[in-house]
Amino acid sequence: MQISWTKLPFPARSREEFSRGLTGWLGWVFYETLPERGYEIREEQIYTAFRMARTLTQGGILFAEAGPGTGKTFAYLLPAVCYARFRGKPVVVASASGMLQTQLANSEGDIQTLSRMLDLQIDARLASDPGGYICLRKVDHSIADRRTRALLNWARRTGTGARTEVPDVSDEVWAEVAWDPTLACDTCKHRGTCHMMAARRHYRAAADLIVTDHRLWAWDLYTREDRQEACQLPLIPAYSAVILDEGHHMPEMWQRIQGYQLSARRLKTTLELISGFAMRAGAGGGLAEARRLQREILAKVLVAAAQRESDRFLATVLAAAEPGEGKRHVRRDGDVADAAGDLVLALEAVQDELVTEEAMLEGTDDELTLRAYQARLDDVIEALALFRAPQAVPWVEGEDLWVVPRSLLSLTGPGHLPASVPVLFSSATLEPAYGARVLGLTRHESFRVGVPFNLAVQVLVYQPSAVSDEVAQVVELLRNMRGRTLVLLSSLGEVRRYKSALQKADLPYRLLFEGDADRGAMLEEFRDDVTACLIGATFWEGVDVPGESLSCVAIPRLPFPAHDPLIRERRAQAADRGEDPFLAVDLPEMLLKLKQGAGRLIRTARDRGVLALLDGTYSDKPWAESVAEVLPEGAEQTDDLERVVRFCR
Repeated sequence: MQISWTKLPFPARSREEFSRGLTGWLGWVFYETLPERGYEIREEQIYTAFRMARTLTQGGILFAEAGPGTGKTFAYLLPAVCYARFRGKPVVVASASGMLQTQLANSEGDIQTLSRMLDLQIDARLASDPGGYICLRKVDHSIADRRTRALLNWARRTGTGARTEVPDVSDEVWAEVAWDPTLACDTCKHRGTCHMMAARRHYRAAADLIVTDHRLWAWDLYTREDRQEACQLPLIPAYSAVILDEGHHMPEMWQRIQGYQLSARRLKTTLELISGFAMRAGAGGGLAEARRLQREILAKVLVAAAQRESDRFLATVLAAAEPGEGKRHVRRDGDVADAAGDLVLALEAVQDELVTEEAMLEGTDDELTLRAYQARLDDVIEALALFRAPQAVPWVEGEDLWVVPRSLLSLTGPGHLPASVPVLFSSATLEPAYGARVLGLTRHESFRVGVPFNLAVQVLVYQPSAVSDEVAQVVELLRNMRGRTLVLLSSLGEVRRYKSALQKADLPYRLLFEGDADRGAMLEEFRDDVTACLIGATFWEGVDVPGESLSCVAIPRLPFPAHDPLIRERRAQAADRGEDPFLAVDLPEMLLKLKQGAGRLIRTARDRGVLALLDGTYSDKPWAESVAEVLPEGAEQTDDLERVVRFCR
C-alpha cells in the first residue's frame, strides 16, 4: 500500500493510525474550525462524516441518506481527501447533474472553499464526457456548409475544444466535429495532441479528487476490462474509492449503460458520410473503371437501400410505441420485427462492401475513416440484435430507440468494481434495498439521518380532506400564499395543462412554466422575484431556494412512476420473486420522489413554509402510513386553509 502520510493533516503510518487520526481530525474540523468560520454545528452532518470515514477505512458499500440541509458535501469531501492521500490514489466523486459538478469543482465551489479554510491545497479535477470535445481529425476532413461554417471556424482556433465554449450549438451540428467512441484514436495523426486527450491527461494527474458524472464513471467501469485487453487506458485512472452523490439515480444509469441508444439522426449522418466518402473516392483519377463502379454501387445502391430501411424501421417503431411522454413501450411483433430484420440485412450489405474497401486502402487515412464507419454500423447491428431478442427491454424516448437487457450485470461483478474499493452512495433520498437489488449488490450497509432543522416549528403540512378540482385548489392556494410557491407536477404534459388553466385565473403573480425558458434561468427568476410561482415537472430535486421566494411546495398528486418499460420490467421481476409489484416498485419510487420534492421547502434554519399535499385519494389505503413517514417529522397537519394563511403571516 502506498502511503502519502506527509500530505495528511495528521500523522498516520498504518491503517489503524489513519482511522484514529481521521476521527480526531474530523471532530476538530466540525466542532471547532468550521464554527469559528460561521458554520453551524450539525450533528447529522458530523454523524454522516464519521460513518463515511468508517466505510472508507474498513471497506464495503454504504448507502448514506441524509436529509436536505445536512451538509452532505462537506461530510464526504473531508474524509475522501484524507483517504486519497493515505492510499496515494484519488477518490472519484460522481454526480447525476452538471449543476452539482459545478457546485463542487468551480473556483468558488465546496472543494476550494474547504481547501482555503483548512489550508488543504486540494487537487481536484473535472473529468468531462469525451464527447464534449472536438475531434481534430473530423475538423480536418469536414467541409464547411451553412450549418457548420461558424463551428468549424471556432474549432480551428479554440484553445480547449470544449463544447462549453459554444453552448448554443445544437446536438446535430456538434456531432459533425465531436469526438465519438468509434474513432480510431490509436492511429490518428493528432494522437496525444488533441483537445480530448489533453483534458484526459489533465484529470488523470489529479492527486485527491476526480469530479465527474454518473454516466462517465459507469461507462468506464463497464468498458474498463475490454479497454485494458485492447491495450487502451481506462477512461478514468485507478482510484481508491468512489462516492456516488445523488446516488438514487445510479440504478437507471447502470441499466442504460448496458444497452444501446439508436438515434435516427446519427444513423442517417453515418450513412450520408459513407455515401459521400464513396463518391469522393470514386471520383479520383487513376482508379480502375471497375473500382469506380463498385464505389458508385456502394453510394447509390447499398447505402440508399440502408437509408430506406432505416427510415422504414424507425417510422414503424414510432408507430408501434405507446402514446404519451417519457419512455414509451414499443411492441416488437409483426411489422416492427420484419422492419428490424430488413434493416439488419441492408446494413450488413454495406458492411461487407466496407470490409472490401478497407482491404484496398490499408495504411491510408481512408482506412481509418472506414473503420470508424464500420464501428458505428456494428453498434447499430448489435442494438438491433438485442432489440429482436426476447431478453430485451425496448422503449422510445423522444425520437430515439433505447434497448437494454433484462438481466443486468452486477456493479461489483467479475470484471467490474473490485471488493477492495469502498463505495459510498449519498443522497437525501435513498431506498437501499431497492437500489441494491437493481445494481446486483449482495452486501451493503445503510443509515439515515434527518434534517438539522426544527421542522415541527418551521413547516405546516396542508392536506385538504377532499379535492374535487385540483387546479382550482392550486389557484386558491396560490392566492392565499401570495405567490411564493413551487408547484411540482408529474409530466411536461401536465405542466402544459396547468399553464392553460392558471393563465385564465388572472393571478397577480408572475407564473413561470417549465419549458418556456432555460431551466437555470427560470430558477434565478423565481429566486429573485419574491412573489413568483414556478410550475414544473423536473424541479423535484436540485432546487435550492432559501428564503421567502419558496414559501410553499404544492404537490397536487402523489408522484407515482409512469409504467414505462423499465418500471414494468422491475414490476415483472418483483412478481417473479413472489412480491407485490406495487409495494416492491411503485411505492418505493413514489416515496423517493415525494421526499425529494418535500425537501425543496426548508433550506436553512430561518426558513418557514407550507407543504401542500393536495392528493386526498390515499388516506384510506393500507400504505398511507408510508406517506406519513416521509412528511416533515413533527410538523403540524391541517386541512384548514385559514390556518395556512395565519401560519404564513
